Amino acid sequence: MSINLDELSVDELEKLIKQAESALDKKRKAELKNAQAVLEKMAKDLGVSPEALLKDTAGKKKATRKKATKKKASGVRRPAKVKYRDPNDSSNTWTGRGKRPLWLQGALEKGAKLEDFAV
Repeated sequence: MSINLDELSVDELEKLIKQAESALDKKRKAELKNAQAVLEKMAKDLGVSPEALLKDTAGKKKATRKKATKKKASGVRRPAKVKYRDPNDSSNTWTGRGKRPLWLQGALEKGAKLEDFAV
């Protein structure tokens, strides 16, 4: 059964939704009733009551994963050590992390080697 939902009006869609919810509720109740019958049969085969069959598992909680504990900060982080310095201007430095600074990019484009700026 295929229904083209685009052709239905708002009222028709609402009616269809109510019908679907009703059918879903009936199916769930039928499945629950079936599961209860299966449980009762299993309990009867084992010679115990259905309540006794569920008693052992009802009190147990589902195994859960432990939450990760946060590590405490061991004080204030120190700034990264300078690995490269501009010989023409000692205030131009780079730690080697992140994007290369413009002064270093310009020097490398002119033919300098990265090792020339190592501290």
